Amino acid sequence: MPFKHILLPLDGSHLAEEAIAHAMALARQNGAEVHLLHVQKSESHADDQAVDPVDWRLRRAELTSYLKRLAARMSSEGIAVTLTVVEGRPAEQIVEYCETASIDLIVLTAYGKGGLSRFAFGSTAQKVFSGAGRSFLLLRPGEPPADAEGAGYRRILVSMDGSPRSEWVACEVASMARGQDVELILLQVIAIPDMPRRMPITREEHATREKFVECNRRAAIAYLEEIARQLQNGIKVRPRLVVAQNVAERIYAIAAEEHADLIAMSAQDWQSATGQATGNICHTVMSHSSLPVLVFQDLPESQLQALRSGADFSQIRPPTSFENNTANP
Repeated sequence: MPFKHILLPLDGSHLAEEAIAHAMALARQNGAEVHLLHVQKSESHADDQAVDPVDWRLRRAELTSYLKRLAARMSSEGIAVTLTVVEGRPAEQIVEYCETASIDLIVLTAYGKGGLSRFAFGSTAQKVFSGAGRSFLLLRPGEPPADAEGAGYRRILVSMDGSPRSEWVACEVASMARGQDVELILLQVIAIPDMPRRMPITREEHATREKFVECNRRAAIAYLEEIARQLQNGIKVRPRLVVAQNVAERIYAIAAEEHADLIAMSAQDWQSATGQATGNICHTVMSHSSLPVLVFQDLPESQLQALRSGADFSQIRPPTSFENNTANP
């Protein structure tokens, strides 16, 4: 099974609570332990402003009591659970806990106590998946809760691109789904290559592009059918191939069209630049999909250390979006 230690950071907000059912569903599907973590800012200062120590202690006691009740509920439903309350800056403490507790999956919402904003992610979420170097499940506010009482996810769309990374993701998701009533959709989007020109492309150039796309399409059909055959052991697997200009856009659009309840993909695609926690396609899907996105991270430790180096987390920036990379200047 891919995940054994699932971290569920909770800040007491209703937005963060939407991750609870998803963490429970994944724990059931993987036989994993859930680590409940609350990070409270230090007693002396919160948001760089002095706080009332009595009020601080009351809030800490209330949150601890709430987490204990949640832990008891999970335990009563057969889920192993660990509860931890620490002080400090949320993103830094979450990343540190991941290292000390051997966390292999983080379940978090795009926004927490800070509320919704015009940005794709809240600051804590962005810093965590940029600095933790762990696989994570990112959730959007208002998503229907996962089926925590049953098997969890019923239809999972796996983004494929012909790379070993995407094959690894498909194998991990299949392992998680095997023996349950789950359908996997193996989706590969063949990109129509850009041909920047001052003038419209010629008939010959258009024909060349069509031949290039057709060559990739034929190879992808054989590739998806082979992967599907390898995975069809106790689970339903259905390959799907499309051709599109914008790969990321088609991934989350088709996931919605297929009524998938989860998108699974590698953090890095076949053309990702080094030094980024997520590739452009993954980042765009995370930013725009209304569905939960399960991102598998496999960066080597050397690159993770580089991402964390000197880790002034306030300086971490999201990668350039896929649209920005393809837009005309």
